[in-house]
Amino acid sequence: MSDFAEALLETFRHPLRGAILYQLLKGRTTASQIAQNLGEKPDRIYYHLKILRENNFIGEPEVVVRKNYIEKYYELDPQFRENFLQSVKEIGDKEKGMVPEEFKGLMLSFLSMAISVLQGYRKRLENMPPDKIQEIREKDTFEVKPIFFDDDPYCTWLKEVRMLSHGSLMDMLTEGAEGNLGLLIGLPDLD
Repeated sequence: MSDFAEALLETFRHPLRGAILYQLLKGRTTASQIAQNLGEKPDRIYYHLKILRENNFIGEPEVVVRKNYIEKYYELDPQFRENFLQSVKEIGDKEKGMVPEEFKGLMLSFLSMAISVLQGYRKRLENMPPDKIQEIREKDTFEVKPIFFDDDPYCTWLKEVRMLSHGSLMDMLTEGAEGNLGLLIGLPDLD
């Protein structure tokens, strides 16, 4: 397995690092903004940004001098997206050969990352003033669609989704009480 794929798997073992990468996938931002978006303390974000930098997932921050302070803007390394897409297939192939405990750890890592992102969204939403909520409500909506599958068309669809997402580790489908549960969540942009 490539060094990048190994580092990526190690990174995803810590849910906050995965959530930070998710924030950076959306674009250039500051550690303070990431902290606010994830409901975390900036010091924790700086610590994990340092590790992501050491793994070459993010580039050197751009330093902007303001009147009374210095602001650092972080963004993904230019090669990250390309390396990530190449590694997803590699990780998917490795997933097939994992012993149950390794596979369980991988699934827990991705679920923890998703939970971290959703918790940050929840914290931002809780602290949002009513006028901002109304503004968001007028231009967007919140959708949750649970879909239960337990037949052959589901299996065919799941295989196609996994191929499109470059591996089963990218989907968020789990076993449900009446078959497999697909959960589609559409969250309004809070910015």
